[in-house]
Amino acid sequence: MRKKNEFCLMKADINQNYKDQLLIELSNLNLVQIKPKEKSKRKGEIEDKRPIVEKVNSMRKNLNSLFKRLRISEEDIKNLRIKKSQRIEFNANNLDDLINHILEEIEFFTNRAVELKSYITKANIELENIQIVKSCYKYLEKINITKDNVQNLDYFKFRVFTTFSKNLDNLVNLFLFSEFPNFYDTFQISDDRIGFYIIYPKDKEQEFLGRIKLIHSEEVPVLKKYLTDTGVNYNRIEKEIYFIKDLISRYNKEQDRIAYDNLLMFAGINEIVQNIEEYSWADQQFENTSSNRVILKFFVPLKKKKTIQDDLFDKFKDNIIIETIDISKKRPIYESYTKEVIKKKKTVTKVKDEELKSKNQKEEQKEDLRDLTPRIMKNFFLLKPFEAITKMYGTPAYSEIDPTPIIAFTFPILFGIMFGDIGHGLILIIAGLIGALVFKKRKMAISNFSWIIFSCGLAALFFGFFYGEFFGHHEIAIFGNVLWDFSENPIIIPFFNIQLYDPLENILSVFYFAIVIGIFHIILGWFIQFLNYWKQNRRYLAFSDSLIKICFLLGGAILIFTYGFDLNVWLGPPFPILLVLIPGILLMVLKPLGKLVKISYLQQESLGGLLGEGSIETFDTLLSIMSNVLSYIRLLALALAHIALLFAINEMGNLIKGVGIGFDILKLIGSIFGNIIVILIEGLLVFINTMRLHYYEFFFKFFQGSGIEYFPFYLDSDYSIIRFSRELDKDIISEEIDKEIEIKLVREQIDKAKDFINKEFK
Repeated sequence: MRKKNEFCLMKADINQNYKDQLLIELSNLNLVQIKPKEKSKRKGEIEDKRPIVEKVNSMRKNLNSLFKRLRISEEDIKNLRIKKSQRIEFNANNLDDLINHILEEIEFFTNRAVELKSYITKANIELENIQIVKSCYKYLEKINITKDNVQNLDYFKFRVFTTFSKNLDNLVNLFLFSEFPNFYDTFQISDDRIGFYIIYPKDKEQEFLGRIKLIHSEEVPVLKKYLTDTGVNYNRIEKEIYFIKDLISRYNKEQDRIAYDNLLMFAGINEIVQNIEEYSWADQQFENTSSNRVILKFFVPLKKKKTIQDDLFDKFKDNIIIETIDISKKRPIYESYTKEVIKKKKTVTKVKDEELKSKNQKEEQKEDLRDLTPRIMKNFFLLKPFEAITKMYGTPAYSEIDPTPIIAFTFPILFGIMFGDIGHGLILIIAGLIGALVFKKRKMAISNFSWIIFSCGLAALFFGFFYGEFFGHHEIAIFGNVLWDFSENPIIIPFFNIQLYDPLENILSVFYFAIVIGIFHIILGWFIQFLNYWKQNRRYLAFSDSLIKICFLLGGAILIFTYGFDLNVWLGPPFPILLVLIPGILLMVLKPLGKLVKISYLQQESLGGLLGEGSIETFDTLLSIMSNVLSYIRLLALALAHIALLFAINEMGNLIKGVGIGFDILKLIGSIFGNIIVILIEGLLVFINTMRLHYYEFFFKFFQGSGIEYFPFYLDSDYSIIRFSRELDKDIISEEIDKEIEIKLVREQIDKAKDFINKEFK
């Protein structure tokens, strides 16, 4: 029976001319995850660094530059909605041809964008200059400058300049009248620039030029076209400003038009570049073999195995040979094991040789395929948000249990124990719902986190009833109406018969409860480890390791909770010390015993090594149990801190004395602000500690998190279609036939030429 979410390794042997078509077909299937090619172990062999990688990097860089020039953002592309029939089609012979085509397209639009940018830059400089002229002429108008005034200066020169405001002191020093006869005046143009006009003798021109070069200044031409007989010709200045602005506007519109009219093309090119980056990696995973053929290995879901085989045979006919290896989660699988070889839809099973059992062959066996096989994480939609917590630690390995369904319950419970308050729980529930609905389709990560907050809010609400806490009060009161008084009706936890009401006055009960929760949580971790061993057909380890550790912890808990810490009682009848002594001894000796009774997966270890490992593991388990259980005291500490903070906020509110609506509003504002601070700061602290308890005290017992998440090979096709023309590869026989035909044709042409020459010149 084929189990859910299992994979098989498929090996496609195909002519190298079909490489591109194969990758496109696998992308269209959106079901396969390509297996990375094994790196060569031969000394000195260097991995092939194809020029295509440099081309891809150049293509991405040039495209980003083009988008920046045309002011195209990712949002513009995301908001583009088209029909499938409108997608841009890119035809090429192969990958190199496609890359060159895309580079040409990018270069064409880049040249146009650069040209427009150059025009816009020049126009902006002209506009800035004319606006400076306008500012300067407004001031010059105050000194009654006209066309006649400028022309009638026979012995003096009149010039206008602009410079930075910070040069004002230098200007004063440069044009001291005692050293250089002149008259100048300054005026403000902007916050960082000033203008000045200066009148000096014409025979001092060389000296003036030497001085003006000492400061960074630009001359404003006093042109007659901007002057009339009566003053400044503002009409002409405004016309030039309007003309330049209109020119800039037309350039910008042309730039926007290029971006808008070709947005689909740009979206397609952007998508192709992204695809080529993915495609280039996939292309490098082909392994070359003899006879002009290549091999590609990829993982496919076991339930889709036949569908994919049939599809590949339909597309490539007799040009493809497929080998498959079904990967079980229960036992190690190697590529040298039994495999199915499929050719022309006929299956031949190759059984591994007996030589594989030899020692040398075992040493040469490759890595267990389960360590390379991707993992599908499929959980019920209510539990799915907690996959984010799991993935922060690591993806479950192919053969281990996904802890997400477990932490979907334990995570909120531990959070609720530390954050128990009915009012705060309601706020978290509301906040979680709002976040989940607002970010439902836009940001999946925030949406998942919102659902986690919602679940934590439910747990905080639940434990708030046991603590008897409602915004730090021991009663649920709304507008003065008491709906529930916990001091008169505290809730008792069934089965444990523990009352957690008012933890500040009931610390010992909450302490015992926290320890019990910690013991249960640790045992749950070892139980999942037990299931992992069982699932992997390592049942002896399930009993000799996981079950014994559970007995060790349970025995220690019963010993301490029942008999306390009195050593004399432990060593006296009925000898309760045996509750921990027997599991401890078994933990040391069961693994060496497993080797003696020929447990297969223990045979590679030495007997002394297993005995030493068992002794160290027993001592380490004892220490870890004590430290792990004590770590759960943080449940008590943070629960008390949460309640104490609320108590402090309420007491500070009571310090506000007075009667009237104003004092009531002030108290309400203070209470709201204080509760917000507690929810944000204390909530974050509790959330972090909940994660810590899971990652260090819980996951460490059973979860490796070394798996590979299932990401099928897929090329986006929202805006573009890639079509590679199929070049048929001719085998040796076909090539020889073609050569023979060509030789015959040449001979026939030569014979015809000879006959013609003989007839003409006979």
